Amino acid sequence: MSWLSEPGCPADTLVELQGCDGSWWTLAGPGAGNRGVWLASGVTGLHDPPVKVVYEEPGNWPGARYLNHRVLRRDIVFAVTIMHDREESWSERDSLWRRAWAFDKDSFLRITTESGTRTLKLRLGESPEVSYEHDPRGKTANNVGMVCIAGDPYWWEDDVVYSVVTKTDTRFDPEPYWKTPKWADLPKEELHIVVDDAVDGKGGVNPTDQSVWPKWTMPGSQEPVKNFPEPWPPGVPIPWQRAPFTQWVIPDYDFTPGSDKANRRLRLPGLIKGEDIVVDADPRVEQVSSVLGTQVWARMNGVRFRFPVPPYTAKKDFHITVTGCRPGQMVTLRLPRPWSRPWGMN
Repeated sequence: MSWLSEPGCPADTLVELQGCDGSWWTLAGPGAGNRGVWLASGVTGLHDPPVKVVYEEPGNWPGARYLNHRVLRRDIVFAVTIMHDREESWSERDSLWRRAWAFDKDSFLRITTESGTRTLKLRLGESPEVSYEHDPRGKTANNVGMVCIAGDPYWWEDDVVYSVVTKTDTRFDPEPYWKTPKWADLPKEELHIVVDDAVDGKGGVNPTDQSVWPKWTMPGSQEPVKNFPEPWPPGVPIPWQRAPFTQWVIPDYDFTPGSDKANRRLRLPGLIKGEDIVVDADPRVEQVSSVLGTQVWARMNGVRFRFPVPPYTAKKDFHITVTGCRPGQMVTLRLPRPWSRPWGMN
């Protein structure tokens, strides 16, 4: 397949590169060659990433039995054709192209089709290889070979973002509660974020072929901190909750059919003034972080988010409970969109 448009037959696939230096290059499709560089034929590694599958072969079992599989890094090999003309020399364009790449910084390959725009982060795996069969400065065009590595093997669409705003004043004076704080006694508001492609046309909870981990942002209290007299009585182990605080209960649903954790929700620690937080349910990262740098995760008592959203999940009602909020405060839900391929699969 050639990525170069033929006269009268424009390419449907738009291929763009954002260099690590911020430069933009249109390599194929409408506007291709905007900087004198085109994507040549012979691209490999764009579709499914490599996968290592593990089987065991027990002695008392015929054949083999599947254990697991692991998605590996993605290697992309391609070439670009760099032009030499009166507007700009080959060497000038080649230098600018090289400046768009690094071994330790990401460049972004973007492909737009009828499936939308998906982006792959790339770094150099080898130094670019310039063809020296002829003097490149003396030809009208010359190819440069590229070997790139995508440590993250997935093609990403922009996150889909939902939000809901508090309408009820659930602030309270903590002094009556600070000796024996009881969640059941606090004023609360129930909020819902309904994700449904049939309603909003955003693809549902997870239209991709990969599992995704939801991300949340939630505000802390906006009330000034009160200092109560010491000594603190026993049974009040969290000093943050001796002051006005905001507390959220957010979903960690298990989407496995029949699971007893299908409605699992986690109550987060009380958040003091300005202690806005970001929750990333992905277990490979710090799941709860504060804009103030406070260690909110250490106040989770070892409780963690556990469940991703499986592929092709159409809809869900995300139920949220909050106390200690003014009307007009916002909680947001971000749903990532990773794909194994630059187009299709939806």
